[in-house]
Amino acid sequence: MSRRTVLVTGAFGQVGWRTAEILLHRGYAVVATDLPTETSRTVAARLAAAAHPGTFLPVYADLTDTDAVDRMLSEHTPSAIVHLAAMLSPASYRNPKLARRINVGGTTNLVNAGAALPSPPTMVYASSASVYGSRNPYRYPDLITPQTPVNPIDQYGEDKVLAEKVITDSGLPYAMLRLAGVISPDAAGAMNTDYLVLMRATPGDNRLHTVDARDVALAFANGVDRANAIAGKVLLIGGDETHLHTHREVEDDMMSAMGLGRLGAGASLPGDPDDDRGWSFTGWYDTTESQALLDFQEHSWSDTVAWVSGSQSGTLKTVLALAGPVIRPAMRLVLAAQRRQEGRGRYADPWNFIAAKYGAEILAGAGG
Repeated sequence: MSRRTVLVTGAFGQVGWRTAEILLHRGYAVVATDLPTETSRTVAARLAAAAHPGTFLPVYADLTDTDAVDRMLSEHTPSAIVHLAAMLSPASYRNPKLARRINVGGTTNLVNAGAALPSPPTMVYASSASVYGSRNPYRYPDLITPQTPVNPIDQYGEDKVLAEKVITDSGLPYAMLRLAGVISPDAAGAMNTDYLVLMRATPGDNRLHTVDARDVALAFANGVDRANAIAGKVLLIGGDETHLHTHREVEDDMMSAMGLGRLGAGASLPGDPDDDRGWSFTGWYDTTESQALLDFQEHSWSDTVAWVSGSQSGTLKTVLALAGPVIRPAMRLVLAAQRRQEGRGRYADPWNFIAAKYGAEILAGAGG
């Protein structure tokens, strides 16, 4: 392969396929790898059928399989790796040991295979806001910067910190892109019981910095093009200033985009201003440096909401809009009843709530 070959892991997820698409339009040879699911094959077929000047090569591989990773990199010799593959939270809470094998072990395999190549590739890694742990906005009102110390509270955040260290210790050229809350129609349509638990756990007044998935993809594609400019940097990937919200505001905007309407403040418990563990890890980012280097913020929050709204079935939106005045009060009553049944107090207390659902091993430090 040429020096314009890029390996994209997690290539058929919401950020991966969009990153691959941009790189293909820029003329790169894209080796797109993911697990061989029905969704992956559908997305791969769509990318293969599109007109672009690049070369598209899907390769299905399990990153925890050392031999498969070694073969893939030796056969295709990428000049850059966009590493997006991960077992994300909250799905990772159901099997934290498997998550660690994927998130840390898979990264280790990828790094070792890359380091063995005659010309080691640049690693552009998708890290996460989870590395910063619980962020109490009353005690820590400042924006998160690349220099903010990491302090993960859950194992997923700990996985990301460990994977970052694997990369920085490898000797490969790299850049860490720590992502804010990625929003797309793909994610909006993939809600399940695990996400509902996470939504109920998070304080309604928790800070949440969102970012449009299209802008995240652009950040990674530009990171490949500008590898020398971002080498060795930690960059924060969040949307522009219109993407700074509370968790409750984002949830209500998404429900409105789907046609149901806003649940309002009573649908969530607040965070405890006196408890630094009583918050989620989604604080607000200072994106000054990342935007200057990667020039990726193209979509405002209203653009993102309109994108999600426009992807919904018109018929379903009409039905939800008509039923909303009945459904919304009913949902508020159900949420309040759940909180009483669970014995939840005045504050959200998210990590005790989540640990009670999945087990204490989902907390940082529990995995040994």
